[in-house]
Amino acid sequence: MLGSSSLASESPDQGFGSLQGASRAAGLLIVANDPSSAKTASDAAEMIGARIVASTGYPEDTAPPRDLPALDMVLIEAAGAEPETLDRLLQWGRAVSDFYDARLVLSFSAAQLDQVVAQASAGEVQLLCDPSLPERVAALAIAGRQETIQYGGANESESERLRRLSDEVARIADALARLSLADASRRQGARDSYDPAPPHDGYRFETGGQQETEDLLPQPAAIRSVIRARRLRGQFFDAELFADPAWDMLLDLMAARLEKVSVSVSSLCIAAAVPPTTALRWITTMTEAGLFQREDDPNDRRRAYVALTDRAFDGMRSYAMAVRRMGLHIL
Repeated sequence: MLGSSSLASESPDQGFGSLQGASRAAGLLIVANDPSSAKTASDAAEMIGARIVASTGYPEDTAPPRDLPALDMVLIEAAGAEPETLDRLLQWGRAVSDFYDARLVLSFSAAQLDQVVAQASAGEVQLLCDPSLPERVAALAIAGRQETIQYGGANESESERLRRLSDEVARIADALARLSLADASRRQGARDSYDPAPPHDGYRFETGGQQETEDLLPQPAAIRSVIRARRLRGQFFDAELFADPAWDMLLDLMAARLEKVSVSVSSLCIAAAVPPTTALRWITTMTEAGLFQREDDPNDRRRAYVALTDRAFDGMRSYAMAVRRMGLHIL
């Protein structure tokens, strides 16, 4: 059963317009508990020409509605929901997604980030943290990629920009995976290409109890200094010129591993120095590439941590050693 808002649906032949000869627009269910969020979601749907099959408030239970027209996407505006309500929304959204074979998009606030990530498996839902209208538009465009999305009211250049935005996300993810999955022989070659230079401040030896296996590792304080220096650039230039979330997160997690501390998802998103939704997308990409791993908090099911995999740690260590062997002081 659905909540306080009435369930208003459109007939299948209604929508926001269509391109001549195109197939039906993707059907969207909007779930929002206040008029402002519902209006923003509706505006995003209109910009991609999606067909809103229903707009409703939060459900009172976790059973999927079975009286809706066919739908392809579900957008839940969950910002401000209490933790228990957010739990119910996630469970209900999964049930609706499974029942209608629809793709799920969840919009939420930064305060809810750790709870959402702890309970939402990567790939089952598109996550939007404090999203702007363009981010909602991009998410719906991506969610509806398997459908023919109508661009009613948009001119050709606007349609092309939307398509490129959707394709760019997929391209970046693919490129990062390919760059990150360099094989061990290549890393070994980097280690053997340079003669060792005398040690300098900021590095230390870690032997693991055996002299023959000692590795030259950066001090966590040295990594933190590099991170601070990278942030300092934003005081003199447009910070967006230097956006490199993958590397910033690798540095932060490398320092954390050396310090033997855990890093929450929300903390890692801050370290990425990009909007939270973008950071979450990169965390998913890095996890799929085998570089990050999620660690559940045994004391709080609504919190999850992110850590480097052993493979990623080996790569960062090898990189630090290669830089050191070149006599450079930059991590």
